[in-house]
Amino acid sequence: MRFLNKLFFIFFFLFFFFSISPLYAFKERQSKDTHFYTFGILAKRGEEIEKNRFYKLKLYLEKKLPYKIKFEFLPFEELKNKALSGKLNFILTNPYQAITIKELALKKTPPKSYRIILSLGQLEDGGYYPFFGGVIFTRKDSSINSLLDIKGQTFGAVNPDSLGGYLIALYELYKKGIYEKDIKPKFYGTHDEVVRAVLRGEVSVGTVRTGIFERMAKTGEISLKDFKILNQKFYPQFPLIISSDLYPEWPVLALEGTQEEVIKSLAQALLAIPNDSEIAKSIEGIFYLPFDYSPINQILFELMKGPYVELREAYFKRFKEKYLPYVMALLIVFIMFLSLLAYIFYQRNRLLSLTKAELEKEKAFLDTVLRHTDFMVFFLDKEGRPIWANQKGESICLDDGKPEAIWNLCPTLERISTFREFFERAITSDEPINFVETIEEEDMEKTYEGELISIKKGKEIKGIIFFLRDITEKVIMEKQKLYLEKLNVLKNIAGGLAHDFNNKLLAVMNQLELIKTKLKKRRLPREVENLFVDLQNSLLNMKILGRELLTLVRGEAPQKEKANIIDFVKDYTALTLAGKENYEVFYEIEAPIPLVEIDKELFSIMWMNLILNAVEAMPKGGKITIGIKPYFQNHQKWVELSIKDEGQGISSKYLDKIFDPFFTTKPGGSGLGLYIVKEVVKAHNGEIKVETEEGKGTTFKIFLPALEKEILITKPEKEKGEKRLLLMDDDDLIRNTLKELLEHFDYKVETAPDGETALKIFTQALMENHSFDYVILNLIVPGKLNGFETYQKMKALDPNLKAILISGYFEEPIMLNYKEFGLKGALIKPFTIQQLLDLLQD
Repeated sequence: MRFLNKLFFIFFFLFFFFSISPLYAFKERQSKDTHFYTFGILAKRGEEIEKNRFYKLKLYLEKKLPYKIKFEFLPFEELKNKALSGKLNFILTNPYQAITIKELALKKTPPKSYRIILSLGQLEDGGYYPFFGGVIFTRKDSSINSLLDIKGQTFGAVNPDSLGGYLIALYELYKKGIYEKDIKPKFYGTHDEVVRAVLRGEVSVGTVRTGIFERMAKTGEISLKDFKILNQKFYPQFPLIISSDLYPEWPVLALEGTQEEVIKSLAQALLAIPNDSEIAKSIEGIFYLPFDYSPINQILFELMKGPYVELREAYFKRFKEKYLPYVMALLIVFIMFLSLLAYIFYQRNRLLSLTKAELEKEKAFLDTVLRHTDFMVFFLDKEGRPIWANQKGESICLDDGKPEAIWNLCPTLERISTFREFFERAITSDEPINFVETIEEEDMEKTYEGELISIKKGKEIKGIIFFLRDITEKVIMEKQKLYLEKLNVLKNIAGGLAHDFNNKLLAVMNQLELIKTKLKKRRLPREVENLFVDLQNSLLNMKILGRELLTLVRGEAPQKEKANIIDFVKDYTALTLAGKENYEVFYEIEAPIPLVEIDKELFSIMWMNLILNAVEAMPKGGKITIGIKPYFQNHQKWVELSIKDEGQGISSKYLDKIFDPFFTTKPGGSGLGLYIVKEVVKAHNGEIKVETEEGKGTTFKIFLPALEKEILITKPEKEKGEKRLLLMDDDDLIRNTLKELLEHFDYKVETAPDGETALKIFTQALMENHSFDYVILNLIVPGKLNGFETYQKMKALDPNLKAILISGYFEEPIMLNYKEFGLKGALIKPFTIQQLLDLLQD
């Protein structure tokens, strides 16, 4: 009985073991299937372009294959190195590199092997062709008619390693007995540029791969009748222009050791792609069963290119070992022969050497003169009389024929009162005498740099070489450079201060708006509400002050928007004259007034400066006349704004200086008001003119480019309703106050302190099908992603995204041109909650 129990246990164990083994094997095979295989592709057009090109193929293989394919788009050398290291299971590359990889991989330690499993037929001129070749051509009017005529000619090609763009043509010449040393190759980098170079006549002959001529002719870049095809051949089912044999297109290589099932399934999937599919159109090709690549191997071998460069070096080494003794013997004989010739010519050359020594002295003198060609050069005797002068020197001296000292002949040197002293010091000194002097000449200051060098023979003075140069422009440039360096420092400081200033202002304005909102429930007196309005206006005026500062030091570009210029002018005129008595304003408006685009803040600065200028011209009060009318000049429509006062006018001697910075005739004036006016008008592509008459007043006229349509202001009714907002700002106070304000207006707000967090929240909302109606992003924030980069990543996830950028920097190009990037709006800090609400409800 015990024996039967043991026997039963043994049978049960064997049954369990054989039952579980297939399951274990299946799981092991399944785990292997999750391993990915690398597919290296030559990124001939750059990584990003190739990623887009093969994106649909990647998606197709992910669905078709039970294992993962990892695509790597690599440049030429990196692809070769990874392949030779055995890090790529599959490779798609050009035939030249494919043969190079196959041959060099076998020489690695340990050796690696690649085999060609497929060929790629390229899309050319509307059809797929698995073969290609080279085209050898010249201009129609060239005297070159055959390949034999190319010997000694300039030869345009793509690059030394380009198969279709050089090596195939070189092989055709090689078969005709013309070698690479018999031509003058010039490489242009691209096929198209080779064609253009031949057409321009830079090279006599050129070569490109098949299909290039047809493509350039189809786009209208060239006309085929302007070219002559050399050695032209014709093949059935291949309609493209060709001058060579046909060679197979790009191969797909597989690394030996990759599972055969994987190779077969990949090949079957690629071969199954239809000719008319979107995948074929995307990769610009279809796959075929592999063709014979031995002809390409033969080209590289016979031309000693690609992997056979090493072989050529091996041949040279073998030759050197065999024939070096004979070469050395011939070299010794040749040296002895040269020595004999040298001795024969020595005696004949001795006299020439003496002459050469004298010429070297003359050459040293001439070199000294030539090194100073931008100077006025003189050779003076011991008395200071000029013996010789170059052209520049002669131009500053009076030629009266008298043997006088140079300081009496040259007016410039007469004005340099210390020149004679410098000359006398040079006579007695062994060192050069240098000077820099500034003089009054031609009603302006000029600076001259001079050098006096004594020429001696032994201890005897033979004369003085005098160099003189006008360095006025150099001095001015150095001063300007120093000024610009200081100005750049000021610009950077001003920009940083303005950003921080605006951030703080926005936080204060938000808090003020919150207080106002919360106190409204208590029905405060109108005086208190007016106080809030005055405080808010004061803060906005501080923002305008910040912009005025940046306008002065940075030449800030305007943030333009369409505006009703009539209402705008009236509002800011009234604001500027508020509290000032005895001033009357008369408006002369000629309707209809065209629409203009202005930066409202910058323009308000300009207009208030002009009103204040009129007020200062009439300190006791008076009449201010403001005109607004359309103006046409040179078929262009403008809007003319004019402001006229009845003051004393501007003196003619000051008229050309009134727009200069820091120029003022008023005690205590800054001299910046009209300078700012000019800069703002200039920033709006406008013009400003001034008309004045002493004792009768001054009129400033501003001309602004007008839009084609007339002003039509219709304010759509703003819609209410709950919207989901995502707010990103690194400033906690701004973020929290804005959130509370927006929630008061029935918005649902989520916040993030940086771009990474905002992107995470946005992505999660999309996944939950609960996307945001708007995102509000601060442009400059700490972290990996700024506001604009965050917007771009969000836009890629949701093309219908509506986004608003906010920033304390005025001059950011994105803020100025936000519409070009698909943004809904851009607000410069500080802004009012109403400005933000207008954008959200627009």
